Amino acid sequence: MLKAERLQKLLDILEERKFCTVESLSEELHVSMPTIRRDLTELVNRNLIIRSHGGAMHIPREDVTSPVDFRKATHYREKNSLARAAVKLIPSNAVIFIDASTTAGSIVEHLKGRQDLIIITNSLITAAYLKDLGIRTYCLGGEVIGSSSAVGGALAIEAAANFNIDVMFFSAHGINNQGMIVDTSEEETELRTALLKNAATSVFLCDSSKFGRSAMYNIGPLSEVSCLITNRPVPSHYPKVKTIIVG
Repeated sequence: MLKAERLQKLLDILEERKFCTVESLSEELHVSMPTIRRDLTELVNRNLIIRSHGGAMHIPREDVTSPVDFRKATHYREKNSLARAAVKLIPSNAVIFIDASTTAGSIVEHLKGRQDLIIITNSLITAAYLKDLGIRTYCLGGEVIGSSSAVGGALAIEAAANFNIDVMFFSAHGINNQGMIVDTSEEETELRTALLKNAATSVFLCDSSKFGRSAMYNIGPLSEVSCLITNRPVPSHYPKVKTIIVG
């Protein structure tokens, strides 16, 4: 089992059971207790769990923002499926925006050969990847958010206003039970909210693990997006929007 997979498994177990001992985690994952202790220390340093006597406790995920390298490994298959569906919505010679979420960022892995596009992003990682692909790319200026390698805030919003965006691709922390798209980052929320109002078309990528999640900041109601791409049927109490469900 790769380290990233083991860390995610530890989080999943702790989220389900709230508390586990080092010994029980060692037995369940078939790795040594020293390895489990090192893994738990890393998760503590990322502010994802709390160590307690003999074990560890889970922190609700809506209270933290995971570092981007860790989030990228979470639900990778689902994110990749959503990205493949999203690419099919990109017209020729379009100006598109890809936000700094790891879900939307997965789109760039499917853009090789699309030199007809102009891409705007607030992700330093996405901008660097697209540069290597030879695709014309603009990275917004503004405050760099360390946990996600994203750019946000007033300067980013001002820079984004200079572009006429044909399609906006974005994701977020989740959709709460009231059908509101929510996130944990104030700076990124402000940017997404502004773009959601100005882009000609908006596409929200959201795997089903994000249904029913709460967070501090509201991006906007689900009803405002042009299209939702997900991997499971949408809860019936959510607003009705054009939806693409991938297998």
